[in-house]
Amino acid sequence: MATAVEPYLVKPDRRFVETIIARGGGDLKHCFQCATCSVVCELADSGRTFPRKEMHWAQWGLKDRLVADPDVWLCHQCNDCSARCPRGARPGDVLAAVRQQAVRHWAVPRFLAAWVADVRMLPVMVLLSAGLLGLALLAREPINRAMGVTEHHGLYAEFVPHWLLNTFFPLFTLLSFGLMVVGLARFWNAMHRAENGTDRGTPAVGIVPSIVRTITTILMHDRFGKCGARADRRWTHLAAFYGFLALFVVTVWAVVDIYVNPVLGIASRYPFGLLHPMKLLANVGGVLLIYGSAKAIVDRRRTDAEVGASTAFDLTFLWLLFGVGVTGFATEVFRFAVAPTTEGAPVTAAYATYFVHLVLVFQLLVYLPYSKFAHVFFRTLAMVYAERTARQRLGGGVTT
Repeated sequence: MATAVEPYLVKPDRRFVETIIARGGGDLKHCFQCATCSVVCELADSGRTFPRKEMHWAQWGLKDRLVADPDVWLCHQCNDCSARCPRGARPGDVLAAVRQQAVRHWAVPRFLAAWVADVRMLPVMVLLSAGLLGLALLAREPINRAMGVTEHHGLYAEFVPHWLLNTFFPLFTLLSFGLMVVGLARFWNAMHRAENGTDRGTPAVGIVPSIVRTITTILMHDRFGKCGARADRRWTHLAAFYGFLALFVVTVWAVVDIYVNPVLGIASRYPFGLLHPMKLLANVGGVLLIYGSAKAIVDRRRTDAEVGASTAFDLTFLWLLFGVGVTGFATEVFRFAVAPTTEGAPVTAAYATYFVHLVLVFQLLVYLPYSKFAHVFFRTLAMVYAERTARQRLGGGVTT
């Protein structure tokens, strides 16, 4: 027996259509609903409605449906659909543009997402980050005196004390993550509301198994293995992903080593030596991050159908990852090449490089909910939802 579906009032958003076209989906209007994209997509499964229905909704300007559609996030832009589209409509690029607009729609506050997506605002964003860090450094000595802190260890600790570093970044990062959680909660609720009156949103799997399956898929990046046109992108993404993950683990361990280990009676060994396991992990992670981001940047310079359109939204994030990796290694070189007691140009160069590195890290973490980095969290949430509702095993969505 067919499931009754509530009537849907079509409210076309012309501005949304124009934005999708401007953000990389320039050939959207070429689509004439032949469903070739759904046939060739390995992620569409049995229903074969994806990404045909998304192309249909995008042509009609159904923004409310698209920003609440988990299927949009199940796409990894392998561009098998774009390479085989007989009309050159490039569904992969259209879905990438839709994801960018979804990030902006759910962002809190939205104007920051608009800033991050606009390359003209990049200098403003960088200056804002540098200004906030500069103000923190100006307050360094007064707070040092008030707290009675007189001892620093290492070259960079003389410039940015550990307490300042581990207060400044967590403060802004936690604020940013808190705002992102609000946006993710709104997205989760919107996915449920969008399927009101259908059986598509009914839980079929427990939340814990859904999370475990999703994490396993992310760690393996196995869905990239289903790509035909650009299967090599799996290794590029794996390098950048595990590079960042390794650096995150090292950062957390450094904080534990500085603040927790002494309380437990364990002597702190920070800053780590070159042969310390955490330093080795950091260096391997840095190499992977630089390789993955550089390879992605080079790949996006190609113009064939398999690559997909590149926008400032994508490239800014990739260059930011690359910059974090390169300046991280540069600060490491200065740390081992310049003695803490050295004065003059070498120390100035070391401090300047370290300051640039910290600004780039700030850009990466604090603007996360508004940049391409947010894809990690929106895609993860959509994948958990898809697992929980057995969405993909049922065919990937409601036909139009």
